[in-house]
Amino acid sequence: MSRASLLWVGALLLVAGCGGNGTPEPSAKVRLKSPSDPLAAGDIDRFLAIVHAQGGSTIPEFTPDEGESPLNYQKRATDLVDTIRSRFHWLFDANRQGEVWQRDEAWARSFEQQQITAPEFAALVRSISCAVMRVRLDGRKVDVPQLLVNARAEVEDLIKTMDAIDAVPVAEQTRHDATIRAQSSLRLARAVALREFSELVGQVPPENRELVRKYSKQIKPLLPPDDPDGLLSELQALATSRSGKLVPAGHEEIE
Repeated sequence: MSRASLLWVGALLLVAGCGGNGTPEPSAKVRLKSPSDPLAAGDIDRFLAIVHAQGGSTIPEFTPDEGESPLNYQKRATDLVDTIRSRFHWLFDANRQGEVWQRDEAWARSFEQQQITAPEFAALVRSISCAVMRVRLDGRKVDVPQLLVNARAEVEDLIKTMDAIDAVPVAEQTRHDATIRAQSSLRLARAVALREFSELVGQVPPENRELVRKYSKQIKPLLPPDDPDGLLSELQALATSRSGKLVPAGHEEIE
């Protein structure tokens, strides 16, 4: 897989079952609590200075914790959603990732030189990456509010499908039911990651998008070319129409 920004790679790693299981620590020392907080030109300048000092050719990535257990797809749908959502936000927690970078002497030295804490830099990377993704979606004329509506509905539809199957005693479930449930659980993991991803991108305010456009010449060389992981295209498609529902045998709705 080619290197990409933290969110592109992170979402894919999450669905593969990586990522932490913990609860993010309070981010009291981080000014940028979420992608909705306004960025300043000085933030971008500091970000670029640190990335270039590291000899980086791409925006640095948030990395999942090692040795974590894979997802349990046999869980009830709502429990699976809670687990994936928790892992997603743990993966993108600025304090957690900041601690990872702080343990590296080169990164720690850059933070000291730029007078920024590791969690503050991680929050900056997260905000800039979200703003970049929002600008790219805007460039493709993606209706982000509709993307959010569809992403949420996709999750709810899959939960209903899984719940309908789980309501049937195991002895009465057909092979088709088992297949549909297995497919739905995998799709639910992806759908929740996309929903949470879309929620972050949807928070980006207009001023952050404008600032990223202003710095496009400096930021663009740090971005992966086009759409290496297909995530932009997937989000664009989700904003236009949702995938068809998988309905277990005997649970079809009558038109």
